[in-house]
Amino acid sequence: MDSSGLAFEAAKLLTDKNGVRAVSRTIGNITITDVRLNAAAAARAGKRPGRYITLEGEPYSQGMTALFRRALLQVLPPRGRLFAAGLGNPDITQDSLGAAAVRALAARRGRRYSLSAIETDVAVKTGLDTARLVGAAARELGADCVIAVDALACQDPRRIGRTVQITDAGIIPGGGAGAARGELTRGRLGVPIAAVGVPTVTALSSVTGRRSGGRLLITTADIDAVVRLWAEVLGSGISSLAE
Repeated sequence: MDSSGLAFEAAKLLTDKNGVRAVSRTIGNITITDVRLNAAAAARAGKRPGRYITLEGEPYSQGMTALFRRALLQVLPPRGRLFAAGLGNPDITQDSLGAAAVRALAARRGRRYSLSAIETDVAVKTGLDTARLVGAAARELGADCVIAVDALACQDPRRIGRTVQITDAGIIPGGGAGAARGELTRGRLGVPIAAVGVPTVTALSSVTGRRSGGRLLITTADIDAVVRLWAEVLGSGISSLAE
């Protein structure tokens, strides 16, 4: 899970115009927010500079897969070799989104893109730093871009399973669970990165309003179905790039 969470949840993001560009629109039942942060604004918001595109809606909302694909194309190079990495622990439902999405996609070669993928699991089980593993595999494949899929943590529990974020700013595997191991960014990998995430947990304190919950995370009762539905959306959207 990525500790950066959802960029548009930062309190100043949509009101502070100094270094922030934000555009929002609604298509059907899906609200799309496109935020761009320069370095100064990102530092104030506690994020990394870059572009953050957020789609709010149910995974089964009409047009969600197509809109996700369109948003993803905004942060990808015009063509080349795409390497999808499914991050997280496949044995823990709320952290299994990355693995499930990779299992739902089809590696193939298309006119604009070719697509290959890996399921990384977590360092505590593999003994391998996730960022180093993804970087080594990307270099071996000659990837032109890495698509990293992971679960996120959010501040507002109403956004669990109802939001997908696409960003070129990178991701920190394990950050949301307090076990960050190393960032996946363009600077570290040497190629562009498109980080895709869906919030599957929130802090207990965001529900109770008390800080006594510490690092305790909570999720919804139907998180298994939520992860399955989003994995299908993400897998299908990413696979369609290489048609």
